[in-house]
Amino acid sequence: MHTIKNTVALSSIKSAILRRAVLSILSISLLFASSIGAQEGEWFSHARVARKVIEKFKAVESYTADFTIATVDGKKTNNMSGKIYYQKPNFVRFEFSRPAGNEMISDGRTLWVYIKRINAAGKQDLRLNKKDENSKLIFSEIPGPGLIRLFRKYHYRFDTPKQPRKESGRNVFVLDLEQREKIGGYEKMVLHIDAKDYLVTKAIASDDYGKVSTISFSNMKLNVPLDGALFQYKPGRSVRVVNNPLVSE
Repeated sequence: MHTIKNTVALSSIKSAILRRAVLSILSISLLFASSIGAQEGEWFSHARVARKVIEKFKAVESYTADFTIATVDGKKTNNMSGKIYYQKPNFVRFEFSRPAGNEMISDGRTLWVYIKRINAAGKQDLRLNKKDENSKLIFSEIPGPGLIRLFRKYHYRFDTPKQPRKESGRNVFVLDLEQREKIGGYEKMVLHIDAKDYLVTKAIASDDYGKVSTISFSNMKLNVPLDGALFQYKPGRSVRVVNNPLVSE
């Protein structure tokens, strides 16, 4: 019986960690800002937009934001929402309001994913020297400075010549991104960037199998003081802990 329970818990935690790891990478990649806004009639190239947001992102020490994510995979739709906390260099915390009570916490060394429904937590060591099929370190960019890596790993351009343009009552830049090297995961992305403050308000990511994830951000606050305790996790005595559910030595 314990073996069956552990197998179910392991499977559930693996699935949850994979979903939330994608969310972590995308969210950390996409939350950034610039202090320079696009003026009416001013010309911007896609390279200039990318350069300005990267420069500002490097100066961002911390942020908080509300997020929602909807993933459509065939006939299945999965919705998640909550709040993210980020502190340089690699501290991150997700508090989920949907599914309520779930958490994802990393101090850059250990990734914890707590699933309230089964009262279990996955504990993944991010320092393992594990490589993927392309001989690249699996955890080298988790959570890491994802935005800089994003523009290095993807070709990007404006989706239409008219930029910025009006969407939902505000001016936005819209960038199409496509992986330079097809290594799986999200091969294509679309970024919606507020033309006034250069905050990414929405990202749409799709893979080669037709799965599409849409992430939206709101109530973003940059460079806010954050308590270090936010990025520490201690499981309760009744919580089942599964070590290294993604990979092992």
